[in-house]
Amino acid sequence: MPPGHHEAAVTFYDPHTGFLLTGDTVYPGRLYMEDWSAFGRTVGRLIEFAGTRPVTHVLGCHIEMTGEPGVDYPVLTTYQPDEPPLQMTVGQLHDIREAIDAIGDRPGRHAFPDFVICRTDTVQGSGGAVADPPPTPVRDGTAILP
Repeated sequence: MPPGHHEAAVTFYDPHTGFLLTGDTVYPGRLYMEDWSAFGRTVGRLIEFAGTRPVTHVLGCHIEMTGEPGVDYPVLTTYQPDEPPLQMTVGQLHDIREAIDAIGDRPGRHAFPDFVICRTDTVQGSGGAVADPPPTPVRDGTAILP
């Protein structure tokens, strides 16, 4: 399965618990990808896979979101007392698929209630490189940063 996040990324399924272990590919946080089209294919395969097996939880390797939908902790934050649970649902895989479709060819950072998609690849248009959109606010302690 070409992951999109990184060429060495892997996904595991435990049929005894129903856990779909997605590592850094899918989790409640900033989803970085090196290959946008591969990421889209991977999410499609995860959805297809989960449609043929009982998946109790989709589990990534960490959390970066706050308890407030669409708001993540700043990069390198070590104290994150307001995190949501690590486990995600198959429904949230569908949400990621819908987000991929909504983002289309726009590079940059795109915040959604349960995750933030960060495209690190570059999209070229007829006028040159496409600029990143304005940053989405993130919470640093109690302050909202632009």
